[in-house]
Amino acid sequence: MRLPTKARSKSLLTTVLAGALLAGCAGESTAPAVKSATAKQSRTSPFIPSAAAKALVGVADGRYEFTVDPSRDQSVNLGPNYLSIPANAICDIATSSYGPAHWNESCVPQADSVRITAVVRNSTSDHPSIDFYPAMRFAPTTNVGLYVYVPTGMAAFQKNWIMKYCNDVGVCVDESLADSDLRSFADTQNHMVFRRIKHFSGYLVSIGFLEDLAGLL
Repeated sequence: MRLPTKARSKSLLTTVLAGALLAGCAGESTAPAVKSATAKQSRTSPFIPSAAAKALVGVADGRYEFTVDPSRDQSVNLGPNYLSIPANAICDIATSSYGPAHWNESCVPQADSVRITAVVRNSTSDHPSIDFYPAMRFAPTTNVGLYVYVPTGMAAFQKNWIMKYCNDVGVCVDESLADSDLRSFADTQNHMVFRRIKHFSGYLVSIGFLEDLAGLL
């Protein structure tokens, strides 16, 4: 997975700032909306890594391999990160459809054990990522959860933390814009960003552009 660049053109920033200032002059302050979005996003994480797991940050960058029995509840620690897969959540890999148009389709559950590889990158930064192989999707009647530890930045700034889905060519998107079930939640005290996932590919922790911009006004 290729990480997206954070570069922003000066002209775009100037244009957006000007528009925001004009809205403020018209009595339409953007501050309440930002606070509301941040408040709705805040939630205590059901999973909090141990001190020993946090000590693996940086060292934990790399490749994890594990086998899951899809007929049973599975809990997997990936350094300070965590993956929860309920029983019968994995769709049959050989026969189920895959792609954004199919995430909410019912499926036949996978019967055989599955060997999964997870690759963790940039775990010491504010944009850690995890790529999963092979590609698979999960039954929409189940709730698979991914919890990512973010060691820097969360306590100091009020930002809209997002766990984006990144496809195999490196394009990353906020899936909650099309499916509210996939919204991200942030536990700033424990440095966790987490959400439901409906398929395996790549996931990247990022921040929302508009809340960053609001902090400049």
